[in-house]
Amino acid sequence: MTSQEKFNEFCITLRKFLPAGSEDYVAWFLLEKVVHFTITEDRKSKYGDYRQPYDGKPHQISVNGNLNKYAFLITTLHEIAHLTTFEKYQNTVQSHGVEWKQEFQRVFKPILDRQILPYDITLAVTNYMRNIKASSCSDDALYRVLRRYDKNPAVFLEHLEFGEKFKLNQQIFVKGKKLRKRYECLSVDTNEKYHVLGIAEVEEFKDEEE
Repeated sequence: MTSQEKFNEFCITLRKFLPAGSEDYVAWFLLEKVVHFTITEDRKSKYGDYRQPYDGKPHQISVNGNLNKYAFLITTLHEIAHLTTFEKYQNTVQSHGVEWKQEFQRVFKPILDRQILPYDITLAVTNYMRNIKASSCSDDALYRVLRRYDKNPAVFLEHLEFGEKFKLNQQIFVKGKKLRKRYECLSVDTNEKYHVLGIAEVEEFKDEEE
């Protein structure tokens, strides 16, 4: 198989996971840098992971396959930025320090230039770039926008009305007053109060008699 055939085949595979128009850019990076790229099952603790070359093995990147296409793209470029940061600085800089932030901005710019993202994601990403945090999940606005494109969009606590019941971690709560980013919520079982983030993903709960 020629290098062009390998590239074309890889693009076809990536199209299942990435927004149209971004697969060639991502494929070029992963093949050019010689990356062992793995699409994994859902991991609750992280969306993606980068491992530097060691013991004769190449760069390794893994990304959760259950992410929507836009979250998959952002996560993949996040990990690619770790790779390019390592190439430039090895282990002499912080994992999500200034150098990585600059690399993430550089790696992501061609995607923004192609204008292939929905307007709301473009706007959220542009704002995120001004003050990049460790992950897209750390930015409330970007996280909310990305979740709109899930097959089953998330229900956040902030979506519910005051006094509504919801389920979180197998417990039933009643939504109370807003504090800042959190809401004071009452546990139905223990009558204890908890402060829960507005972007906590919850399950709406209806009493059986309703």
